[in-house]
Formats: sequence, C-alpha cells, structure tokens
Amino acid sequence: MDQQTAAICMRIIDISNELSVLFLEDIKRILEGEHTELSTKQKILLELIRTGSRTVNEIAAYFSITPSAASQLVSKLEKQDYVTREINPNNRREIIVGLGEKGRQYMTLLDELQLSLVEKYYAKMPLPDLRKLLELNEKLYAIASETRKTD
Repeated sequence: MDQQTAAICMRIIDISNELSVLFLEDIKRILEGEHTELSTKQKILLELIRTGSRTVNEIAAYFSITPSAASQLVSKLEKQDYVTREINPNNRREIIVGLGEKGRQYMTLLDELQLSLVEKYYAKMPLPDLRKLLELNEKLYAIASETRKTD
C-alpha cells in the first residue's frame, strides 16, 4: 500500500472513531439514569436477540464462552426482566432466549435514540451525499465480510 492510500485510510479511521465518540456522548446523555445497570456484554446480548430469539448455545458460540457462562449471563438479565427463557418445544434440551418487557423497552429507547441521531446529524446532509455514504459503507462492509471469511 502506498503512503497516500495509507494516510487517507488512517484519516477515515480517525474520523470514524471521533464520530463514534460524539454519538456515544449523545447516547450516554439520553440514557442517563435508565438502563445504567447493563454491562457492555449484556447490551450486546440484547442487540443479538433483538431480531429474534436465540438458544443459549448460540449465545455461547457468539461470545466464545461456555454454555454455562452464557446461561449465567442470561440469568442476570432474566432476573431484571430484560430477557425471557423458554424450553424449545421441538428440542426439550434447548433453552430459547427472547426479549423480556424491560428488554423491549430498552430496544424502543434505542430506536428512538437512533432516530434522534439521524435527525440531529445525518438528515442535515444532502440526499445525494447520504446515498453515496450508504453506498460506500455497504462496499466497505462487503469487503470486510468477505475478508473475514478468508481469515
């Protein structure tokens, strides 16, 4: 890689990191006092099951932890009503984890937060720029996904 390409790539990464910090500051301010008991790993687990229920074994595989450790992680969230656990009717040895009432409330709040970030920042860009930004992010994601498969 030539120096010019490396310099541009490093600047892109720097700006991306700086944007993440700005967004996280907004997120912390909006979530202040609510859901502060959640650890980073617990938040990631909630995001993982946001789109659909997962088994304890799937959660363990995702975090590269034992099923027992995954079960402990789930138990803490279950006690606070962030998640629910059910026995899989098709395989009674399997536990399915889904969002509990407090987990759904947390996800609704995150959706509202994302909309707030869109209105505060992204919506101020012209539509052609937004389309180009989306296109470039999709290309970068595709490259990253493909590269991870070969690593």
